[in-house]
Amino acid sequence: RMIENIAAIAGMVVATVAPYLSQAGTEFATSVGKEAAAGAVRLVGWLREKLTGRAKEALVDLEREPASEDNQADLRKQLGKVLEENSALLAELRALLAELPGAVSTGQSMDIKGDSNKLAQVSGNENKVTIS
Repeated sequence: RMIENIAAIAGMVVATVAPYLSQAGTEFATSVGKEAAAGAVRLVGWLREKLTGRAKEALVDLEREPASEDNQADLRKQLGKVLEENSALLAELRALLAELPGAVSTGQSMDIKGDSNKLAQVSGNENKVTIS
């Protein structure tokens, strides 16, 4: 399925590349599998090649400190701006994401009312949620 929401696409990109950048390539490949690691490598290469200006700076910052939530948020924001302005890059990125192993489009929402609610939403495989 095609991912429509640009913010979701930017979030998926950051969620894919940040763990790769945080770990040495072999360690990452061991933890997620060779195909997923190769997909992350392709995605980082695509970003390095295609991004310019402020978005490129955000990528460089994330590469320097991939665990930084500020850097992750900045790349999500800058990438979103680029994709809104450039439909060709958006199409390329959608195609690249669709090729990633286990790539899925997930849309989730909750409309919660009341007090003391305990909630969880997950997507993917082998998730564990504990709510107490």
